[in-house]
Amino acid sequence: MSHQFERATKEEQESTIISYAAIPQVQLAPGAMSHIVAGTNMTLSIAHLAAGSLFPVHTHDGIEQIMLLLSGELDAILDGKLFRMKPGDLICYPAGREHGAQMLDVDCHIVDIFSPARPEYEAKLREVLDRTS
Repeated sequence: MSHQFERATKEEQESTIISYAAIPQVQLAPGAMSHIVAGTNMTLSIAHLAAGSLFPVHTHDGIEQIMLLLSGELDAILDGKLFRMKPGDLICYPAGREHGAQMLDVDCHIVDIFSPARPEYEAKLREVLDRTS
């Protein structure tokens, strides 16, 4: 390595690095549980979607979404059409377009990125945190 970097202190490490598994899960829809990470201009959702569940068709004006399928298999819904997804696939849901997802016969793990931030997801996280504190 051509550059020398100082190692973060233990305190810096603990205040900067987060294990997503330590973040309480929130229910997004029946069968959809997620760890929500709130940034200033984006929201990250790391979700478990139960086999056979449906993430209802919806829109969010002014917020775009990218979904990455980590495991399982699902049918993404965009503009009334089904798009089969397998691990490693991703789909971009433009702002204001109808979309959702239908899980098949296996559980799925996904990562969703929303930009700008998705305030209703962050509110769900705050509710869970308030109940546990």
